[in-house]
Amino acid sequence: MGIIDSVGNLLKSDTVKNGIREMMIARPQGNNDLVWKWQDRTIPMFSQCTVMADEWAVFSKEGRPVATLDAGRTTLSTANIPFLSNFIDQYTGGNFLVTDLFFVKRTPFPRKFGGTLGNMIDPMTNIRIKARCHGEILLRVENPETLIYQYFGMGKHQETPDIYDWFINAFFNTVKSTVGKLAREQRRTILDIMDLQDELAQACINNATELASAGMRVVKITKLEIDVPEEDIKRFDEMRQKVAEQLQGVQMDEIAIQRAALQAQARAAAAQVDVGTAQYQAQAQQFFIDQKRNNDAAYVQMAGGDINRLGQFEAMRGAGAGLAQGGGNTGLAGMAAQVGVGAALGSNLAGVVAPGGAGAARQAGTAVGAVVGVGGGAPNLVACPACNAQVPPGRFCAECGGGLQAAAKRTCSSCGVELGQGVKFCPECGTRNG
Repeated sequence: MGIIDSVGNLLKSDTVKNGIREMMIARPQGNNDLVWKWQDRTIPMFSQCTVMADEWAVFSKEGRPVATLDAGRTTLSTANIPFLSNFIDQYTGGNFLVTDLFFVKRTPFPRKFGGTLGNMIDPMTNIRIKARCHGEILLRVENPETLIYQYFGMGKHQETPDIYDWFINAFFNTVKSTVGKLAREQRRTILDIMDLQDELAQACINNATELASAGMRVVKITKLEIDVPEEDIKRFDEMRQKVAEQLQGVQMDEIAIQRAALQAQARAAAAQVDVGTAQYQAQAQQFFIDQKRNNDAAYVQMAGGDINRLGQFEAMRGAGAGLAQGGGNTGLAGMAAQVGVGAALGSNLAGVVAPGGAGAARQAGTAVGAVVGVGGGAPNLVACPACNAQVPPGRFCAECGGGLQAAAKRTCSSCGVELGQGVKFCPECGTRNG
């Protein structure tokens, strides 16, 4: 538009006819258009612009929104609104603003939607169905500048009766994709997805990105329903029966697997108990072996380190165990054997005990024979020549410490082995002596 045309339009406008005076700019009473455009692009400075509580006023220059006024009554001047300096018409001496002014509703408004979802494949049963979906949404302008620039343009939009069709079609496409996606995520059929109405509605709101790119937002979804034909429902029921039978078989298999696992755990626990018992027995056996080894080491030490004499101690230890059990050898032969063991023990100890000499050895042998006893009778005692006390044989008296006269040595008449006091049978050859 040239300068001459602009001046011509200005001269023809009501502003020039009525003089430059204050003008009242506002949406007409009773107008409920989503977007309503002020009819004149030339607006006098200091005009009063009234923006209702449920709308915005958007100023546009050369087809692009520049700024927005919120609700209230405002005097159009650069002192009050600095961004108006972008709209001042320099050819009128700064007395006019040249702009496209839009009034945009900001309150939510309801719209119904519905239609067929097309030939959908149920994600759980792979059954092709022809479902329908319908409901009601509550829309609201989220960004008025984006709404005007991206969708409406600069025309007189109140003359377009189908301005809401694009919103409804865009949202219904979102519903189609969301229903199938939610059914797959929740592992449900299209019929069962209606049990999740609130979740489905919220998912549709979150996925309505195409509306968001146009400055619109879905506030709420109500009365959301999905309708499936009767023949498809019958096919669903048949498929569900088959699925139920399969699930029952799977559950039985799972129970069998769990039972086998429990049995395996029980066997493992029993095996662990057996292992523990074997370990305990092995430890006990090892303890017995260690004790025997320690005792053998002690016997070897008693034998003066001569391992060959350990067998003699083992024989004497077995004889002592037999005497401790009692019974059996209560006759004369048993008594003789016991006396022989005592004598042999004294004889062996005589060779083991080195520090005390032969006398100490004989005393130790005599003491051992006295402790062991013969057939349960009294031990062999001698009378001390000093105190007349009955004491075990030896070099010194156990009561007063005086010297004891050693008894005459006895030897076996057959093999010549030295015999102890009171021994009637030789422990080596068994010959009776005395």
